[in-house]
Amino acid sequence: MYSEYGPLFGMSIMGDDELVICDPRVFDTVLRKEGKWPIGAAADVTTFNDYYKETNNTMGLKGISTGPTWKEWRQPLEKDMFVEWAMYLPDIAKTASQISQVAGYEVTEQKNIEFVDFISRSSFDMFTTVMYGKSPQTTNSEVATTKDIEFVISTSQAFDLTGEVLTNPLEKVFDSDLYQKFKVKMDQSFTFGKQKTDEFVKEVEQKNAEAAAAIIVEGGGVEDESSKCPVTAMKEHLPFVERLVKRGKVSREELLDFSGPLLMAGVDTTSYVMSWIFLNLASNPDKQRELADELKSVLKGADLTTVEQMDNLPYLKSCIRESHRLTPSTPISTKKLKDDIDVIVGNEAYRVPAGKRISLNLRGFPMDPKYVDSPHQFMPERFMPDAIESRKGTPSEIIDHPSFADPFGRGKRRCLGANMAIAEIRVLVARLIQDYDISLIDDAKTWKPKQRLMLKADPYPAMKLVPRV
Repeated sequence: MYSEYGPLFGMSIMGDDELVICDPRVFDTVLRKEGKWPIGAAADVTTFNDYYKETNNTMGLKGISTGPTWKEWRQPLEKDMFVEWAMYLPDIAKTASQISQVAGYEVTEQKNIEFVDFISRSSFDMFTTVMYGKSPQTTNSEVATTKDIEFVISTSQAFDLTGEVLTNPLEKVFDSDLYQKFKVKMDQSFTFGKQKTDEFVKEVEQKNAEAAAAIIVEGGGVEDESSKCPVTAMKEHLPFVERLVKRGKVSREELLDFSGPLLMAGVDTTSYVMSWIFLNLASNPDKQRELADELKSVLKGADLTTVEQMDNLPYLKSCIRESHRLTPSTPISTKKLKDDIDVIVGNEAYRVPAGKRISLNLRGFPMDPKYVDSPHQFMPERFMPDAIESRKGTPSEIIDHPSFADPFGRGKRRCLGANMAIAEIRVLVARLIQDYDISLIDDAKTWKPKQRLMLKADPYPAMKLVPRV
C-alpha cells in the first residue's frame, strides 16, 4: 500500500475505515491532539472488550475505557510499574540466570521444548517475579507446576485465537467452536491470575500481621513499620502486588480483577518481541558474535542488573532496535481522537473525523531504501550512536524518530508495562547470548510472518543452543 499510494492512504478492514500515515512527524500532530482523556488502541480489540463485559471484569473495562475512569485505573498502578521499573532489575536478572541455567538442556536435549515456547515461559517467569517476588520456573521442567505451565499455554492460545476471531467476526456472531475455545482459554488464564494473586495477598497480609504483632511499643500499642512513614516503608524492595497492598489505593477485588489481564499482557506481548530478536540473531551469526563480544567486554559474565550497565551496552540496544525495524511485532500503531483533526501531508490537508482510526505504518519508511540502506538486512550497526549522529540533517534521520523505537506505543496511552518489558528483553537477551551460541537447526527452512493478534514467524524455526566457551 505504501509503495503504491505513498505516505498517506485510506483503507477499510471489515468495513472499519482508517487513515494510514507513514510519516511519524505527521503522526506527531495526532498525538498532540489526544487531549486530557486519550482513546487507547486496546478499545479496538473487541474480543477482549466483549469478554470483559460478559464476565463483568471491572478493572479490565477500566483499562480500555476513556475519560476519568481510565485515569482512575492507571494512576494507582503507574508509579510501581511504569515509573520505578528499574528497582525490579536485580530480581529479573536472577530469574534470567535461572532460565539460562536450564535453557540448553530444556530446548535441545531430552525435554525438547520448542524455543518459541521456551521464550513464552521465560516471559512468564520474569514478569511473575516482578508481580509476586518469585519465579515459578516454568522453564525448568524439573520444578515447574502443571498449573503454571497451563497458564502460559492458555494465554498464548488466547492471544492467537483473538487474532483469528478479529479477522473473522462471524466466529463471534455465530458463537462458533473457535470463539467458544477463545472464551475457555480466557477463563483459564483469568481464573489462574485471580487465584495466584489471592494466595499472594493472603501471604502478604499474614506477614504484615506477624510483623505488627512482633513490634510491641512501650505503651502497650502495636506499631507496624509501614505505619511510621509511608514513604520510608515503600523504599524497601517489594514485589509489585505487595507494593499495591501497602499503598492501600487498590481494593482486594480490584487487585484480583486486573491480575488476569496484566499477567496475560506481561507474558505474551514481551514474548512476541523476543521471539523476533532471537530469530534475527540466530539468522545472523556474525551480528550475534559482535553482541556476545560487547557483553563479554562490559558484563564479563555477570548479570545485567543496573541502568548504568544498560547504558554501556549500545550494541545490545541496537540489536533490539533493528529487530523492531525489520520484524515489528505489529505493523501499525493506532490512535483515535475525540475531535476532528486536519492532517497535513505536503501541501495537502485532510480532514479526519472524530473517532476514525488513525494508524502509523511501521513498515513504510523503515523498509524504504530511500531512507534505509539494504532495508531487508539485519544490520544493528545502523542504530549505533555514531550512525545516528551521521544521519542528522539528512532524509534518513527519519528512521530514528521515537515512534519507530519500540512496539509499546507513545503518548499518554503508552503501554503500562512498556519499560518493564524492555528491561526484561534486555536482561534475558544479555544473559542467553553470554551463555549460548544460538543458531537455527535448519537454516534452509523458510518461514513467513503470520498475523495473529500480532505478527509471528510461521513456522517458527527450531533452535540449537550451544554453550559458549
